[in-house]
Amino acid sequence: SLRKLDESGIVVVLVSSNALPIVVGLKKYLGLRGPAIGETGALIYYDPGTIVSTTKHTAKQALLDALNEFKEYVYETWQNMFRYHDYALKIKPEHKRRDREIYEMIKEYLEKKYPYIKVGYSGYAIHLTPRDTGKGKALLHIMEKLGISPNEALGVGDSHMDWEFIKITKYKAAVSNADPELLEKVDIKLSKPSGEGVVELVEKILKKININKPQR
Repeated sequence: SLRKLDESGIVVVLVSSNALPIVVGLKKYLGLRGPAIGETGALIYYDPGTIVSTTKHTAKQALLDALNEFKEYVYETWQNMFRYHDYALKIKPEHKRRDREIYEMIKEYLEKKYPYIKVGYSGYAIHLTPRDTGKGKALLHIMEKLGISPNEALGVGDSHMDWEFIKITKYKAAVSNADPELLEKVDIKLSKPSGEGVVELVEKILKKININKPQR
């Protein structure tokens, strides 16, 4: 479905907190030509192989500190070996029921000790991100470079952390299993979850494109 959007002339941008190689790999697999955002906005990939950093800072020291200070509760994700700016921690399964408490504890500790770092929790991982970057900043960089207005853009996500870039776009959407905080803010609430919700949205867009396409 996303490839059909791409083929119709719409720029499709993948926005993720995953390490950039993961996001670019998915982009290539899906056959998309648009840019890709990784590391919670810290890195942008443009074809045929240009990588842009949106920050000069790194959360590596904060990561090492957290792993030492909170080793009872968290471990680092395997993707960290491919990261440069934004780093991720996973809460150990035996402590998952206390995830919010552990997240708040780590957030308070790190943000006080490292003022240039912000700590976020997607529900899957705790992200340590340079404060001067983010998904919104990365998307604005792409829009300016490609000459796209926010009034022409649509953003869709499933995490409250996605609001940072979705709020920039004119059309704001969320899949049905998105965080309640995100669902409260968007205009378009899809009836299906995760990838199925994205397909639902794409089909609506393609239908509208076909309706508005001049008839020969």
